[in-house]
Amino acid sequence: MKSILYVRLPCWKIYPGGLISIADYVHKHSPATKQRIIELSLIPPYRRRAYLKEAIRYSRPDVIAFSWRNIQTFAPNDTTPALDSLFKFDYSKRLTDKIYSVYAAFRLVSDFIYQLQRNISYINLARKLSPQSRLVVGGTAFSCFPNELIQRLPEGTIGVDGEGERAMLKILEDRALDDEKVVYVEDGRLVRHSAREFIKLEEFTPTDFQYITEIFPEFYQFLDEEVGVQTKRGCPYSCAFCIYNVIEGEKERGRKPDVVVKDVSTLSKRYGVKKIWFTDSQFISSKRYLPVMEELLDRLIKERLDVTWTGYTRIENINYSMARKMIQSGVSCFDLSFTGSQKLIDDMDLDYKLTEQMEAFKLIKKAGFSNQMVKLYLALNAPGETPETLLETIRGCRELYELFGRERVYPWIFFLAIQPGTTLEKRMIEKGYLDKDYDPLTYNPLIIKKLLYNPPPLGELIGKSYLEALSQTNLSVEVGRKALDIIEDRLLASKWRH
Repeated sequence: MKSILYVRLPCWKIYPGGLISIADYVHKHSPATKQRIIELSLIPPYRRRAYLKEAIRYSRPDVIAFSWRNIQTFAPNDTTPALDSLFKFDYSKRLTDKIYSVYAAFRLVSDFIYQLQRNISYINLARKLSPQSRLVVGGTAFSCFPNELIQRLPEGTIGVDGEGERAMLKILEDRALDDEKVVYVEDGRLVRHSAREFIKLEEFTPTDFQYITEIFPEFYQFLDEEVGVQTKRGCPYSCAFCIYNVIEGEKERGRKPDVVVKDVSTLSKRYGVKKIWFTDSQFISSKRYLPVMEELLDRLIKERLDVTWTGYTRIENINYSMARKMIQSGVSCFDLSFTGSQKLIDDMDLDYKLTEQMEAFKLIKKAGFSNQMVKLYLALNAPGETPETLLETIRGCRELYELFGRERVYPWIFFLAIQPGTTLEKRMIEKGYLDKDYDPLTYNPLIIKKLLYNPPPLGELIGKSYLEALSQTNLSVEVGRKALDIIEDRLLASKWRH
C-alpha cells in the first residue's frame, strides 16, 4: 500500500478544488492508496512546521505533494493595500502619505520575500524529514513560475505545470513522465516535458465527497464561503496578459453536465453549501460550448437547489435563452472583463466585438435581471490606452449604470500584471520596458512596480483620481465608481485631451 500526503501551502482561505480533484482521481484509479490532505492556512503560523512534521511522521508518505496557490502578496487591484500605497508614494502631496507608502511597500515586499522563502523551507523540511519520499509541487503559483521556482527547490523535486491528476498517478506508480507537463532539475540541468494530450475531463465521475471528508476533515471549514466547482478546462483565446491557455491548453475540455450538477447538488443538499464559484477560465467561452453550458443550466434549474453561483464569464456569445437560464438557475453576479474601447479590445487580443458585448448586456436585462450584480474587471491604462479610450470606457460604464442601476454595477479597477510567457511580457521586452533577462520573482521594488503596469502620463491621472475617490469612501464597491467619475471630470476639463 502506497501513500500520498498533500500539503496546501499557506494562502488566503479559499476552497482547495485542485487538490480535491487530484485526490479524488487517484482514489478512483488506485483505491488502495492511502491519502491525506492538510491545509497549513488553517494552522497558526507558529505551529505550522510542527504540524507538518507530525503529518509526515504519521503518514510516512511515499509521495509528498505541495500545492502552491499564490505567490505575490501584493496585487494591482482596488481591494488590496498595494494599490493604495503605490499611488500615495507616486502622487500624494502629503509627506505623511509618502512615509506611510514607503513603509507599506517595504512591508509588502518583505512579506512577499518571507512567504516565498517560508514555502521553500517547508519543502526543504519535507526532504530532510523524509528523504525517501518523492517530492512534488504544483498549483496556480507554481504553474505561473515553473522555471523560476523549480530551481529553488531540492533537486529531484517534480514540478507539475498545470493539471496534475494523471501526472500524480504516474508519479505514485513510478511511471515515466515524458508525456506529462512537468519540470525538474537533473544533474544541475533544467528538464521540461510537454503533455502530448491533456486529460479527458468527460471521463470524470462525480466527486466522492464522502471519501474527501475522510482524508481531509478540514473540508467542512470551507463550506460557508464560495465553493469552487469546475465545468471545463482550456481556453481558446490568447488574451495578451493571460496565461490560462498556456497552463490548461487552448482546447476546451469539459466534465459532463450531469457530473457537474451532481457535485453542486451534493454540496448543497448534503453539506449545506449556498454559494458556488465555477472555476473555469471562462464559464461561457466559445459558441461551440453554448449547448453544453445550456444543458448544465437546465439541470441546475431542474434540481431547484438553494444555491447561487457565479464565475468569470464572456457574455458576448450568449443568446436570450442562455441569459434567461443563467438568471433562473441562480446566477448572483456577472463577472467579466470590460473596456468601452474596441481599439483596446483589439490591442489586448481579447477577440470579441464591443457591440456584441453591449447587446448581450441588454439581453441579460431583458431576461429578468433584478438583484444580481455586474462586476466589471477594468484594466485601466493598458498598453494603447489614451484619454479617448479611457473616456469611451467610462461612457460604457455609464450606459450600464443606466441599464442595470448604478448600485448594481461594480467597476473593479485593476492594472495588468506582466506575467511570464504572455504576449504582454514579450511586447514589454521588445519595447525595452523590461530587460530580456529580468527575474519575474525579483525582490527589487522598482522592477516589481514596473510589473504592475501603469505608466505615465495617464498613470498620474488615474492614481490621483483613485486617491481622491478613496478619501471619499471606504466601500470597495464604490471606490471604482467614484474614481471613474473623477477621471471623467478631469479628462473633460482639460490638459489630458489631445
